[in-house]
Amino acid sequence: MIAAPALLVPTFSASAQTPLPAMPSTGGVGPVSAQPVPLTEEQKGAIAQAVRENRRDVKVPPGVSPQVGAELPPAMELHMLPDRALADIPEAKPYRYTVVEERVVLVDPTTMRVVEVLAK
Repeated sequence: MIAAPALLVPTFSASAQTPLPAMPSTGGVGPVSAQPVPLTEEQKGAIAQAVRENRRDVKVPPGVSPQVGAELPPAMELHMLPDRALADIPEAKPYRYTVVEERVVLVDPTTMRVVEVLAK
């Protein structure tokens, strides 16, 4: 009698599997909480300064109101905050900005609502 060769089939146990690593953050826009994180006056000043140093031309449609809670037009151009501001103030990461009437306006990009209007 000739013995048939044994089939070598790898077996895996659940304990031998390693979980996949977490995906790194891509810096994308996540949902902004219903209550915006309050920024200190110092943080607001640092953001305004960083935006002014960045000097981006912003086109604002007529009738846009830079008031907290106001909804901006969906087509309004928003910009990411400068890297320096985001590095120093991670609380501001979910927001984008525009400039209206020479004032820096922080906006929740998921709702297009103004969350903060910074002093001139």
